[in-house]
Amino acid sequence: MKSNPVFLRLLAYFSGVILLACLISPPLYWAGTALAESGVIPFLKGFPFHRYFSRCIQISALLMLWPAFRWVGIRRLDELGIVRNPLWRRDLLTGLAIALIPVIALGAGYLAFDVYDFRKSLSISGIFRILGTAGAVAVLEEFLFRGVLLGLCLRSMRPAAAVLLSSSLFAIVHFMRVAKSAAEPAVGWLSGFGQLPQVFSSAPPWPLLGWGLFSLMLAGILLAVATLRTRSLFLSIGLHAGWIFGQQALQWMAKFRIKPPDAL
Repeated sequence: MKSNPVFLRLLAYFSGVILLACLISPPLYWAGTALAESGVIPFLKGFPFHRYFSRCIQISALLMLWPAFRWVGIRRLDELGIVRNPLWRRDLLTGLAIALIPVIALGAGYLAFDVYDFRKSLSISGIFRILGTAGAVAVLEEFLFRGVLLGLCLRSMRPAAAVLLSSSLFAIVHFMRVAKSAAEPAVGWLSGFGQLPQVFSSAPPWPLLGWGLFSLMLAGILLAVATLRTRSLFLSIGLHAGWIFGQQALQWMAKFRIKPPDAL
């Protein structure tokens, strides 16, 4: 069977992202710790190494895009199926509305049935942090997963297969987090590679893991279809940002009163 060069290069891209993250995470951790201790960036104080490693994977994914594009032969975004969208404001707002309306209804139901209870005090700065997180994460992940990954998959397989593969990877990546440890080991040049065997250590037990993978894969499919239908990322960015904002806003304004069933 003849191998698909685009698919093999896609695998090489992910391998390069992991390798680069392993190499740059220790010096970035040392730099961040020094800046925190000197008072230049105080909010970094106490950040564990595994959080630096997670951020380095995102940084590496962006840094490796240009050489990956050159290697595959991509010069413009329209070669990935993304074109200029004159109705981008409409699509963005439509995505936000479609995402927020059911989340608001679900949150109202939680509050009405005492699953959640309003917090006694709220930090106004928290809502700005949520807005920033929702916007940044939605733009970054939609560009990487629906813009780049889905576009590259479409160059080597049928649309249905491309949607399923990109959505599966989207779901799996969300569980690639190292669990917290009571004692952080000393960080050395090879500490990044030491994170790889633990990369799924914070995943929940089965069947919660199965429900989580199914939910995220379904979300990935919806976002991929939105991208294919509009040939633009704005509808999917609106959907993604609305989901994040709705979920985090509920956690900001209310808290669990009871432990939900395992199925939730």
